[in-house]
Amino acid sequence: MVMREAGRSTLDVEAGMLVHSRADHELDVTEWLLRAADDPARARAEWQTMDVALLRCGVQFSAIRVPADVVFAAADRARVDEYLAAALHGGPVFVDRQSGWYYCLVPADPSTTWRVPDTACLLAGSYLGVPHPSIDSRRYLARSFWCVSPERSEAVCQADAVAQMVNVGRFRLAAMKETDGG
Repeated sequence: MVMREAGRSTLDVEAGMLVHSRADHELDVTEWLLRAADDPARARAEWQTMDVALLRCGVQFSAIRVPADVVFAAADRARVDEYLAAALHGGPVFVDRQSGWYYCLVPADPSTTWRVPDTACLLAGSYLGVPHPSIDSRRYLARSFWCVSPERSEAVCQADAVAQMVNVGRFRLAAMKETDGG
């Protein structure tokens, strides 16, 4: 049975249980991300024309920037998306393939004392080119795409989980260098 709730279509799966469609989910996440835009209309236009929109960190989220080689060392390179989803408990992560950086969205003020080597925490005052929520690695080959799409608005990675993943990658990189005699 199809029902309408606040202008959104939902499916009544079982008594009292509503499931939102993928379009509803994407709209919720899009609106949440747009709250970080200085000009939401401009951000929508950027997503339409360039697939990424410039959003302000420290409003809805902050971001931890991690080098691709650290992520690849932590994960099996062929299964990076699955690894990140598990290691970061489903928290949203996207990659900019051209720059070689992964971005893990974390709470708006995760910690002003973030001091994990080889990374940077983008806090208030930083801007970040964020892909549209519909652009992921399975459906789109773009410069930037979601490895782990935001599951719902306001869902973010925990900074401690990101630090643990980075430390695993750094440890494995150091072990590889030692083994290679470098």
